[in-house]
Amino acid sequence: MRSLKSVRSAVCLVLIAGWCSSAAAQEDHIETDRDSFTRSPRIVAPGRFVVEGSHTFLDQAAEFEGHLYPDFLARYGLSDVLELRLGWTYEVGKNHHLAPVGGERVEEGLVNYGAKVFLTEAEGWLPDSSLIVSGYTPTSGESNDTDFSFEYAFGWEWGEGWEIDAGIRWFSLAEEEDHFSEWAPSIVLKAPLCSERWNAHVEYFSQHSIDREEDYQLHYIGPGAHYLITPNIEIGARVFWGLSDQSAEFVSNAGMGVRF
Repeated sequence: MRSLKSVRSAVCLVLIAGWCSSAAAQEDHIETDRDSFTRSPRIVAPGRFVVEGSHTFLDQAAEFEGHLYPDFLARYGLSDVLELRLGWTYEVGKNHHLAPVGGERVEEGLVNYGAKVFLTEAEGWLPDSSLIVSGYTPTSGESNDTDFSFEYAFGWEWGEGWEIDAGIRWFSLAEEEDHFSEWAPSIVLKAPLCSERWNAHVEYFSQHSIDREEDYQLHYIGPGAHYLITPNIEIGARVFWGLSDQSAEFVSNAGMGVRF
């Protein structure tokens, strides 16, 4: 059964990480938003920049594969509670398996912009948490619609490098004359991998449309890992397997982040 095999593979890295929980505590280091689908609940320190980029591949049950690149995002810490965000990506054939049969491959450039507001600092059961507000405007392609999203991210750190984060995103989306919304809940467990430079995680996320002409429910699970070349440079990769008939069969992402 595909979903059972996916779950077994996804938890493998975290089980290995559990055997290595004696790793030393990490020094202050870059924390990107790109190393998991679930955003970090923490923001960039005041006066510092974090620049991120990646490539995403979607193996879809459709005529066209999906690609997203360079998924560029620049984040600037404006204050102790506010981060400004600006990015750009190019999407080729994304979610083509959800489009009508025989449809043309969609290619679209998107600029995204917004802010991340730090809400609470972890204390006891109270988590670190942030609210992310973003807009997405086409820079190329046939669409002229600007989409919006709100995301609440929260999480806790404990032990020597262990972390659990979760989030819920809401999107206002448009496809030609079809306007609808999407909810995307997610959760990720992160753990050290025998070294203060290595970190592994296992993550689940889903996407649920509401009021689309043909609604979808997409479910994914998979592992990932990232490596700190220096405290200010991170590289990483993650993979996901689809758990529902409407999901892409396989998704991979690889990228990096740099802090200045």
